[in-house]
Amino acid sequence: MKKIVILSVILIGVISANVADAYWIWTPESGKWMNPKYAVKDTPKEQYDWAMNFFEAKDYKRGISEFQKLVNSYPRSEYAPRSQYYIGLCHEELGNYYEAFLAYQQVMDKYPYTEKTDEIIEREFRIGNLFLGGQKDKILGVPIMPSMEKAIEIYQKVASNAPYGQYADKAQYQLGLTFKKLERYDEAVLAFKKFADQYPKSDLLEQVKYELAYCLSRASGRPGYDQRFTDEAIEVFEGVAKQTGQGSDIDKSLAGLKEKKARSDFDTGKFYERQKQYKSALIYYQGIVDRYPQTTVAVKAAEKVKELKNKVKR
Repeated sequence: MKKIVILSVILIGVISANVADAYWIWTPESGKWMNPKYAVKDTPKEQYDWAMNFFEAKDYKRGISEFQKLVNSYPRSEYAPRSQYYIGLCHEELGNYYEAFLAYQQVMDKYPYTEKTDEIIEREFRIGNLFLGGQKDKILGVPIMPSMEKAIEIYQKVASNAPYGQYADKAQYQLGLTFKKLERYDEAVLAFKKFADQYPKSDLLEQVKYELAYCLSRASGRPGYDQRFTDEAIEVFEGVAKQTGQGSDIDKSLAGLKEKKARSDFDTGKFYERQKQYKSALIYYQGIVDRYPQTTVAVKAAEKVKELKNKVKR
């Protein structure tokens, strides 16, 4: 009985060894056992062709793994930037849009002279649009809340990757719209101002001027903001109106801004009046009458002008 047990153990060991030999090989270079099935091919070309087999078969997860092997093992090969690009494509096909963006950006960062530059920037821009449109981010493959922060990151990269490329002005415009959608109006103002400075010949410029004026008007209404935002918004809106003609939206926005500015100036006039600095108060009241005659406080301001002129003469 003892001999039978010993013989069984030996047979199991031999069978196990044969199975192991079939799948694992000792490599003196690494000092490790390796499974040839998962080893990188002998040349970049072989590894690239091997990875492409999985991509063409739509086995995108395996494709990512095989392209990544090439990038890791042959980072200076001509096939490395192509492989990094296909990693992005695989992620995009799987719906992993942020991972796709990161993979594409790796191409731009590591291989800036790649022939895929234009296509990568276009793909990044479209991914940014997905997140701006409400595309949900994923954690461990599970969709969660829509991520507008991803849109901001992507648009900033698109604009910086090729500042005067085909999608640069579009990305800068979308960046401003993203901040606007998040009600981060001060950042939207900066984004739209940067657009106006860098892309004065863009077809989007007139729309940008309107968006800039709108965001200035919204920023001026927040606590802690002085009336410089209101002044600038009025100036921009009036400029837009001269070029495009006043519409109901522009008229309404301008009226609201002028009302806000007139009320602010009226309060300032009252402050100086209480301090008995009548000349200073008179300047603010007269300014309302001259610049904002259609506002609700213009009549009161006119009355103050008459009253203070008499006091100033005395």
